[in-house]
Amino acid sequence: MNRKIPLLAATALVFVEPWTVAQAQSAGDVGAPEIIVTARKRQESILKVPVVETVLDSSVLQQSQITDMQAVTTKVPGLFVGTSVLAIGSQISLRGVGTSALDAGIDQSVSLNIDGQQFSQGLTFKSGLFDLAQAEVLKGPQALFFGKNSPGGVIALTTADPGNEVEVIARASYEFEAREPRTELILSGPLSDTLGARLAGTWSDRKGYFKNTAVALPGLGGTTLGGRNGSNENWIVRGTLLWQPSTDFKARLKVNVTRDNSDSPSALQGVSCPYGTGPGALGIQFLGGTHPCREDREVEYVGMDANFFGGVFPDGSPALRNGGVPFTDIKQHFGVLEMDYNVTPDIALTSTTTYYHNTTDTMANGVYSGAAGPTLFADNHFKRRDTTQELRLESDFKDSPLNFLVGGYYQDARMKNRIYVGGNTALGLPATLTAGTHDVDIKSASLFGQLRWKPVETLEIAGGVRWTDETRKDAATTLTSAATNTYTPVDLITPKINSKNWSPELTVTYTPTDNFTVFGALKQGYKSGSYSITTPASSTKDNSFGDEKVQGGEIGFKARTADRSLNVNTAFYYYKFKGLQVGVSQPADTNGIPELRTLNAGSSRTYGIDFDATYRPPEVPGLGLNLSVNWNRAKFLSLHGVPCYGGQTIALGCTESEIPGSNPQTFTASDASGEPLEKAPVWQVIGGFDYDTSISDSMNLVFGGSAQASTKYKAVIGEREDYYQRGYAKLNAYITLKGVDDRWELSLIGNNLNDVLRAGYCANTDLQNTTVFTRFAQVTGQATNPTGKTDDVGCVVEPGRSVFIKLTLRPLGMFQ
Repeated sequence: MNRKIPLLAATALVFVEPWTVAQAQSAGDVGAPEIIVTARKRQESILKVPVVETVLDSSVLQQSQITDMQAVTTKVPGLFVGTSVLAIGSQISLRGVGTSALDAGIDQSVSLNIDGQQFSQGLTFKSGLFDLAQAEVLKGPQALFFGKNSPGGVIALTTADPGNEVEVIARASYEFEAREPRTELILSGPLSDTLGARLAGTWSDRKGYFKNTAVALPGLGGTTLGGRNGSNENWIVRGTLLWQPSTDFKARLKVNVTRDNSDSPSALQGVSCPYGTGPGALGIQFLGGTHPCREDREVEYVGMDANFFGGVFPDGSPALRNGGVPFTDIKQHFGVLEMDYNVTPDIALTSTTTYYHNTTDTMANGVYSGAAGPTLFADNHFKRRDTTQELRLESDFKDSPLNFLVGGYYQDARMKNRIYVGGNTALGLPATLTAGTHDVDIKSASLFGQLRWKPVETLEIAGGVRWTDETRKDAATTLTSAATNTYTPVDLITPKINSKNWSPELTVTYTPTDNFTVFGALKQGYKSGSYSITTPASSTKDNSFGDEKVQGGEIGFKARTADRSLNVNTAFYYYKFKGLQVGVSQPADTNGIPELRTLNAGSSRTYGIDFDATYRPPEVPGLGLNLSVNWNRAKFLSLHGVPCYGGQTIALGCTESEIPGSNPQTFTASDASGEPLEKAPVWQVIGGFDYDTSISDSMNLVFGGSAQASTKYKAVIGEREDYYQRGYAKLNAYITLKGVDDRWELSLIGNNLNDVLRAGYCANTDLQNTTVFTRFAQVTGQATNPTGKTDDVGCVVEPGRSVFIKLTLRPLGMFQ
């Protein structure tokens, strides 16, 4: 029997059940306050928006100490954030759709939007979250309203604006597991009758959750780092000006300056070592001697000894920086100017102008060795600059069934990446292995429009489309002589790519009462191809990859019942992707340097159900219950050309891309068709409660807890059992004392209290031989594997338990 049939039948019954309940509600119902969202770039009730989304307001963000994107995943089932390395930044996945490529040149399939400014490069997700009014996670393709297409979804953050009264907020917190102090100071208020200002700043200095237990072996190029791993000093300053000289015009300016600086950033842990952690093929001990090769709180990661690592950058400066201690330094400056003008009482014109500039310097132990020094180190100097302009003209005719939206968007961006890979001379390698630069120019223009028709008051039919024309060019150089430090332009196979695409969208929203909505949507999304820029270019290998496209739809309902004390939302979705951009790791070739590639999957599919419910029982004032569920089936329908893992034989599926004339017959690639997408568990469930009660005339007590559970999920493309991360359950809790006048709060917050360790980014690699010497230890793509050795699995493991104590003061009027 087809398992999908009873599931779909049950879904249909769920649709029918709230219908009769919702119809029984009267116009005078009262209950939870209305949730206002901006999913369609205008303020609307979440009940009437034909989009599946999770909304986190400022109180939820504060109660759970959500200060980074990783913490958002504890509230949104199906959302994954994986920490990556070098200038790649975070890797985001939603419903199993995301970007897995270890590549600084790729746009994320799930994009970030802050105050109307769109970001798609992974580094921007690393900036901390603070002083937010609201966070919205929109699931599924978003083609019309967020600047550029986002095939997987959008995380939209709205920061707080100045109000009509003077506001001063001071916060201080300390996290005990990673030893992180954090402070915030916010000053806000009116400067005149028409001008308001808000200045907000935050600073934190995390020492790191993981302990680095590596001890470098003498004379082999490594240095003992000791201390903690995953440190990060972060500060953010945000200024806001809000000017409204009349009811017909409003201008808002947001300017942000951020800095993230870390020594010994998060390192790859070996989590599966099929052939042990002892010395490799040449008798050299690279893996630390005490590591059990599993997720735990200890990493073994050495630095680089300047006596054995040399080389120079194109400008002649030394290539080994920061005394050989791995580091990441991210500087970001960005801002948005949004102007709204009522052309007529029923037609509004909005202009959104943005600027973004990123400079990131990073250096890493390139093979994550924990005993002997690394065979190689990798250094990146990455820059990105974006300017965008969007104009939107939208009507709101109260007496007409027809309204419209038209607009245009333009992006001018540039990415530059300098790559340097140096060798360990203590192990007989050259001081310089490879080096090069990429200079990618991006020009994107799009026109978009939507018509909204209401044939009757309770029914809206909306149709829209975005047309996009995007061009990318890569100008690359590569090091041709280390002796003379000569860099030569590369004659790329594909120096220019151009994409033209139509992305239509049709939604139907039926709202028979103020408390019940049924909606359906048909969508088509798109993301431009780009260039792999994490490794130097070659004139014999194409570093470009193609567009990513998606088609599909959703159908669901949103209901409020029992005097709005119960809210239930659910939706079924089905999407098929063509050219999904996925990352793979190519085994090292004759120069010993592994190659990172981005492939376009022939096709993939994801379908499932999103469900969430909140209940505030009237008989227990102050109590709230919530439950969110994501059931998801996501797999590759067609994905060929995946590089075989080290030691994979023909019998184990290494049957594609035969090397011409090889004897014995040798293949280099495999077929991953039918395999699950990465970071796509079948089930994810989040449930919890909160309770707010008065314990005296001047004090309230608020406490709550939640649990997050997930089934296992694939972390690496390929058919091996150790490519899966195990299922888990995480427990969270908080307790807060606060004054009834809201002048102070004292909170104790614990997230992931049971200290579960899981990874967001993993890769197959030969940790025992550090990839450089893999060719001496493994045979791949042949009928037999005489060495019997296969690749290990390494992961960047996300930190586990966090326990915060936090004090918030709003001093104005405290002593009155």
